[in-house]
Amino acid sequence: MSKKEDFKKFVSSHPNLLNVVSSKKHTWQELFEVFDLYGDDEDAWNKYLKLNGKEDVGTNTSSISELVKLFKNVNIENVQKYIETAQKAIGIVQELTGGAVASQITKGPTTPRPINKIFED
Repeated sequence: MSKKEDFKKFVSSHPNLLNVVSSKKHTWQELFEVFDLYGDDEDAWNKYLKLNGKEDVGTNTSSISELVKLFKNVNIENVQKYIETAQKAIGIVQELTGGAVASQITKGPTTPRPINKIFED
């Protein structure tokens, strides 16, 4: 196999490299040069893969752990207060725009006009 094919297999077994390139920290060319010099030596790739002596951590696991950390810091009481305030504001806007004005417009005149009176004669 060629170095290029070996590098493709290496990249497919380490999906974190895709994140490194997509975040523009390194280019594929730089990563290929490291692979060309050191092969799949873990010491050379720790900097890129963030292994710290362990296997690759998948992006799904890290995303879930980040979400869990985010929700741990959320104060539910504050969220509930914000929702109540928003509901009150929406109610006020509905009263101002659609409540009394809409009922007056759709009602029409309060006393019917006589049939023989056309233009307020």
